[in-house]
Amino acid sequence: MAGITTDGAPAMVGRKSGLATFVPQKVCECGGKVVRYHCILHQEQLCAKSVGLVDVMRDVVKIVNNIRSKALSHRQFKTLLDEMDAQYGDVLYNQEVRWLSRGKVLRRFFDLRDEIRVFQESKDGNIQVPTDKKWLSDLAFLVDVTEMLNILNVQLQGKDQIITQLFDHIRAFKQKLLLLRRHLSAGNLAHFPCLGEVGMVKEKVHEYVAVLSNLIQEFDSRFEDFRHNTADFELFAQPFTISVDAVRDDLQMELIELQCDSELKQKFTSLPLTDFYKCVPANRTENSLSILSLLSSCALLASAFVLVLVLPPPHRGP
Repeated sequence: MAGITTDGAPAMVGRKSGLATFVPQKVCECGGKVVRYHCILHQEQLCAKSVGLVDVMRDVVKIVNNIRSKALSHRQFKTLLDEMDAQYGDVLYNQEVRWLSRGKVLRRFFDLRDEIRVFQESKDGNIQVPTDKKWLSDLAFLVDVTEMLNILNVQLQGKDQIITQLFDHIRAFKQKLLLLRRHLSAGNLAHFPCLGEVGMVKEKVHEYVAVLSNLIQEFDSRFEDFRHNTADFELFAQPFTISVDAVRDDLQMELIELQCDSELKQKFTSLPLTDFYKCVPANRTENSLSILSLLSSCALLASAFVLVLVLPPPHRGP
């Protein structure tokens, strides 16, 4: 066993009685070592929830629920969208348990905002879409930010991804947030398409910069378990450029042998990492095999268990 990944629940990560504490202790007693990780997807979602402007999201959910809660009203709304040749045929319900729901709901509402306003104004008692420019500016900013978070979430999903590649996505997103904050402070909306479309209210600049700063702080405070193993990740991803003095003493001799192997160096430039390490002699891959076997998210862990469950039982003799 090389690592254990949890969703951060107290029963899993408790220092005295958590599973993530017991397992490494037992493995250590057998002479091994286990690294512990908090699911990278779960941490990303916790960061996403820190984005403010909750009043805007609450208003959007109320209006969407008001449209879809009554069957007749909902049918009339879809008919209106068809008559107006709208981009979409309906609005979406917000589902908290789905990672991408918030961003999709906001995007759909933003794209249909004019049609929604016309429909809500046509009926008495409907919840009206706010016409305040500040509210619309908040909505556009929230759409831009949640869409970027959704893109990151999708990048962190899927098969055949190594833990080092996933952490690279996190580090890249942190740098993007820093760039966005600088641009926003200077009034540059190049990376805020929705906000650029409706126009940003100048009085809101400081508030938006504060939202990005808070999001940056969240990304800084989380993923500490991944940062703790940055040196091992770098050795795994760049074995031919990392300095021998920068790695652990027990790996230095193996690293020198690897860096002086011209054939392996050529393969490193032409093969994916997973295929490259299949070509490396077993006595030089102990650290690499551990990293290749790490599961960075609970979704991958669940997939692994499902695979085990669907495998046919072994054949047993009489």
